[in-house]
Amino acid sequence: MTVSNPGDRDDELIEKLEHIDKWLNSISHVSELPQTKPKPASAQPPQKQQPILQKPSPSPQRFSSQKPPQYTGQRPAPQKPTNQPHQRSFPQRSNRHRGNRSNPPRPGLQSCPAIQNSTQFHGRPQSKPVVPFKQKHQSAQTGPYLQKQSNNSMNFRKNNQKNRRFSHRNNVVQTYGKPVQPAPSQKPKPFTFTKDVLRIIPLGGFEEIGKNMMAFEYEHDIVIVDMGLQFPTEDMLGVDYVLPDATYLIERKHLIRGVFLTHGHLDHIGGIPYILPKLGFPPVYGTPLTLGLVKKHLTEFGFLKQSKLITFKPEDHFRAGAFDVSFFPVTHSIPDSVGIVLDTPCGRVVHTGDFKFDFTPSGQPPSNLQTLSKVGDKGVVALISDSTNALEPGFTTTEKVIAENLEKIIEETTGRLIITSFSSLIGRLQNIIDSALKLNRKIFLTGRSIENNIAIAKQLGYIKLPDGLVQDIRKLNKYDDAHVLILTTGSQGEDMSALARMASNRHVQVKIKKGDTVVLSASPIIGNETAIFKVINGLCRLGAKIITNKDLGIHTSGHGKQEDLKLMIRLMKPRYLIPEHGDFYMRTAHKELGKQSSIPESNILILDNGVVAEIRKTGEVVKTKEKVPANYVMVEGPDRSEVASHILMDRQLMAENGAVVVLFYVQAKTFRLRAKPLVESRGFVFFDLKNKVTDEIKKTGERAFVQFLKANPHKVNKDALLVYLAQTIDRALVRMLNKKPLVLPILIEV
Repeated sequence: MTVSNPGDRDDELIEKLEHIDKWLNSISHVSELPQTKPKPASAQPPQKQQPILQKPSPSPQRFSSQKPPQYTGQRPAPQKPTNQPHQRSFPQRSNRHRGNRSNPPRPGLQSCPAIQNSTQFHGRPQSKPVVPFKQKHQSAQTGPYLQKQSNNSMNFRKNNQKNRRFSHRNNVVQTYGKPVQPAPSQKPKPFTFTKDVLRIIPLGGFEEIGKNMMAFEYEHDIVIVDMGLQFPTEDMLGVDYVLPDATYLIERKHLIRGVFLTHGHLDHIGGIPYILPKLGFPPVYGTPLTLGLVKKHLTEFGFLKQSKLITFKPEDHFRAGAFDVSFFPVTHSIPDSVGIVLDTPCGRVVHTGDFKFDFTPSGQPPSNLQTLSKVGDKGVVALISDSTNALEPGFTTTEKVIAENLEKIIEETTGRLIITSFSSLIGRLQNIIDSALKLNRKIFLTGRSIENNIAIAKQLGYIKLPDGLVQDIRKLNKYDDAHVLILTTGSQGEDMSALARMASNRHVQVKIKKGDTVVLSASPIIGNETAIFKVINGLCRLGAKIITNKDLGIHTSGHGKQEDLKLMIRLMKPRYLIPEHGDFYMRTAHKELGKQSSIPESNILILDNGVVAEIRKTGEVVKTKEKVPANYVMVEGPDRSEVASHILMDRQLMAENGAVVVLFYVQAKTFRLRAKPLVESRGFVFFDLKNKVTDEIKKTGERAFVQFLKANPHKVNKDALLVYLAQTIDRALVRMLNKKPLVLPILIEV
């Protein structure tokens, strides 16, 4: 029955309430419930049809054997309808209808037939229930509003101006005729999904070495491969780490089915403690050693209990939404490395991770060509392959050669021997331990990462460490130099690493002296060359002998060179190739290798971070024009806070041209200058130019202040004033000195 106007609704309400009163007045005991008769038609308003009231069934859970003391059995006579029906109709019962705890609803009200059987209540149809707002994929507009609920759901909150109602249970605002949308913070953001399309979304690792992270999305399912970090470049002043931008995934975190890790290097797992909490802690899958390293980082951040870590072996496979995920072992510089196979409705995609072909590795099985060939025999639509060494010809050197050369150095060295390498090179560390045991040298560890990694690898069985071989670094001076071997961190010249502290004579236990030999069993990561040379120079000044990979083959890469990459392409036989993990010129070189391996140039996609590629059900792979957020996310400090881009820009300005602070003393009431501006600078100009430049800054600042007040005589926006002063002084300094320091105007009201 439709309601034509509010007055009609009020008439109907009054009559229904009269029926309710008569029915409640007749209740005396639970066991005796009288039959309520419908009101005669003659007493009803014209053109109104009153619902027939049925006798309710007894319900011991809803009725009490005694009447509530608050209820007298009488109600005020109904008043004439007005434009405010709710205030007029039952002002004395408002608390009961609202479900006030101090005055609970009258027993039996929920079972009243007028409410149970009515097709309308206050002009509102009940044909469809209200869908709770908590449901993810349904909005508040799914149907008419008032739902048959308990007393809390029926209660309403008055708003005389807008006639608004609020359902506390469903957290939605109700109005006459149509719903009011919830606040933007509560409404889930709608997403559009393309059917039968697999989306490949690189979020890191496609324009740099590091912060590897890639998402695969098929309709309502997302899986993530790796979640790494990157070490900062020289121009990122004060930054500790750089993370991939996870904005796209944070907005769709309810669609994430899992995070799959290829291996345990920081550029593939280092971002997990920072990003995983923002994604709601989806399950993380990895091999035993990989998850052992992940657990260490999560424990340091206090997130281990909330995390769901699932260990797998290379022969396992998982179902993650629309994805069937399986693995194959690869050889890398750390054990337990795998490639990942994603079987989707659009075909098979292979992600190699970091790999090389090594048939005599250390601490891990050799490369298995037969296993890789079986993966390719089932048909690979797209191969996403490592490009780090795409510019290097030949095959990557086997780890066996490195082990032999290191043992030779240990055997021929007569004094103290200090070896630094990547702390994640578990196989190489095992070779050094074996050589030290064989040649009667005690091992001393210094550096947190190498101590932690050896402890984790020993616990999981990846390193065999005889008792008594490793000694406390504080007992170093008790042993003869010929029987000492120090394993340390700092192969990349990190300022606070153990080797850097030795080079600057800041290490507490190890003091470099003449006769010491330092072996750098690592190659410089791009961007770290200057820091490494600084450490080497410091060690030489203190009398140490330096041995690097240029002197003897004591390091090999964990990434395949050109022939390794071409062999992987031939084994996988992909229709499309997507080079990853490297700068643009590295991936371009990988593209040339793909062309040499009979892949058409049109089937090789060079993507950048954030650029989306799509695989259609027809097997076609296309590079779209869509680009998701893929900015640098920089973190620093003990609280691991993010560094905004403007902060980094300010640091660069101060580092290059110094800083200028201009103080403006103004009257609090009139906002007029009380004196000329005061100028202070640091790292800006030489002393002989300071007075001249300072006078010019004062004149420019005072003139700009007066001009701004003339243009805004009635109301002064302090923020706008500060921006105007900074820009004016900045332009003046560029014209005068061709320098652009950080300009900081400050208002002091007196």
